[in-house]
Amino acid sequence: MNRFSRWVIACLTVLAFLAPLKFGTPVVIQSQVPPPVGWFEWLFYSWPNQLAVIFTFTALTWLVLDPQRMAARVDGLFVLPLMFLLAQMPAMAESINRQASNDTVMHFAVCVLLFYAAAWYVRDGASTAAIFGGLTLATFLVCIMAFDQYFGGLEQTRQFAALYTDRGTLPEGLLARMTSNRVFGSFVYPNTLAGYIVVAFAPVIAWIWARARSWKTSVKWLTLLIAAGLMAFCLVLTGSRGGFAAFAVSVAAGLWCLARGRSRHVMTVVAVGLAILLVVFAMANRGGLIGVGTRSLEARTDYWRGAVAIAKDHLWWGTGPGTFGSIYPKYKTATTEEAQLAHNNFLQMWCDSGIFAFIVFAALWLVALRDAFRLARQRTGDAAAVALCASLTGWVVHALVDFDLYVPGAALPAFLLLGAMQGLKELREISPVAPRGYSRWFLGALCAVVAGVVLWAEGREMAAGFANARARELGRLNAVGALAEARRAMALAPHDSRYDVAAGDLAAVLQRYEAAIEYYRQAIENDPFRATYHWRLARVEMAAHGVTAEALKELRWAAELNRTNARYRQDLTDAEESVRQSAPGLLQSAPADK
Repeated sequence: MNRFSRWVIACLTVLAFLAPLKFGTPVVIQSQVPPPVGWFEWLFYSWPNQLAVIFTFTALTWLVLDPQRMAARVDGLFVLPLMFLLAQMPAMAESINRQASNDTVMHFAVCVLLFYAAAWYVRDGASTAAIFGGLTLATFLVCIMAFDQYFGGLEQTRQFAALYTDRGTLPEGLLARMTSNRVFGSFVYPNTLAGYIVVAFAPVIAWIWARARSWKTSVKWLTLLIAAGLMAFCLVLTGSRGGFAAFAVSVAAGLWCLARGRSRHVMTVVAVGLAILLVVFAMANRGGLIGVGTRSLEARTDYWRGAVAIAKDHLWWGTGPGTFGSIYPKYKTATTEEAQLAHNNFLQMWCDSGIFAFIVFAALWLVALRDAFRLARQRTGDAAAVALCASLTGWVVHALVDFDLYVPGAALPAFLLLGAMQGLKELREISPVAPRGYSRWFLGALCAVVAGVVLWAEGREMAAGFANARARELGRLNAVGALAEARRAMALAPHDSRYDVAAGDLAAVLQRYEAAIEYYRQAIENDPFRATYHWRLARVEMAAHGVTAEALKELRWAAELNRTNARYRQDLTDAEESVRQSAPGLLQSAPADK
């Protein structure tokens, strides 16, 4: 391995370590979570997702300039990630929420770039062990955070959220999880922590197994049991039934790969593994940590029903990557939360990005599973191959019940492992494919331009996040200064409707109703299917001009776009009743500021 290759592997290892620790916020709500302030928060809390994008795209320039990069095996799996990314482009053109789609596709691009970097450079046991080592250390720290939350840290987290977040702007589901006793570690949601543990479990066990070869047998097995027990216990504390089911399938896949050796030790591992799973599930179920709940099942059923209905109405190109949360309330039938994600990566890919993107995405992971099992069969007894097979199997199963694809902390490690699996395939010939001469510098310059554009765009997004956080902090003491910061956030991220709404709320507090109306209209232009935006516009319109035709129109839109929200229906009924009881001619008043 040359020096440049070692540098690339080191970067991938660092990202494998940082991703689950620092990038646990879903991309579709990243503007709602305040960025860290001060060294303490930068050390212990999540970072803006834009940093992962900037880091990855900056490294792209150097990857192109590597003079000794070796050829990768170009097969079906190698081309599918690129096809998956390209399939998002038509959906972006039809997006109903440009900011959400931009953030989501940028995240997908990072996942795809990491896949290709791993496919090119992860070629042997040493490089694979480095990636596994980064995940092992990260998993250890994530579990420590989860245990701290379970044994008292959750209350401190709630106090932090009360001080530094605006409850009115956070999703209902996120608020519910913040007030529950389910741990979430470094992630925003407990289910995402469960999904990450499913992905990381097998690589952690494989890394410990490889490192413990020279240890005494008793010490080695005790270490493995302790590590497996800690991760399994952390998984139980998340209370995620889908996570536990995916974990069981993942372990079963790994044990099946190992059982092909038919050795006594392997059969012992199989028996112990199955026994541990049964005991853990029984204890968790008895203790109330895991149980079959009808409310969660009802919620997911409604999400999936809504996703199918959206996909039918927008069959070819979807509503835009990452836009499920914008339009789902229109299709919602149950009195559950207004989910931002469909809790099924495959269904969301269909309703967000259309039928072609769904087919490519499904083909990507079906081919990945086929190749993972084939690799484990070819490399009999190879702990890395078995771990990759188990990990990717668990990822696909959990993708059927949750949204790990849209959380960088869970998605980036999965795509890194997918690329590592591709890199470990046997190559018939190995030859340099790096560009030479002028073409090398041309591609380097092109990638530098791309990295510069990404740095500029993502840097503005980060600056907007900091401005919005200052606006929230000032809002309690200095509404005028808060509004100025909110307008700065709007200028830096002109397509993010949440910043428009934040400015509108502050202007309404200051009774600057005309300005508030303008900000809410801008929010509706950026995200037209959000019922709450129409409702807010109607409220401020009534505060400024009474029950006008414009206010009634917006209330009807709100009630139409979210038929299960009783407050919208009641406000519409009250407004219509006030019109019937008012003097004739009220509705002839001119709408404000067309």
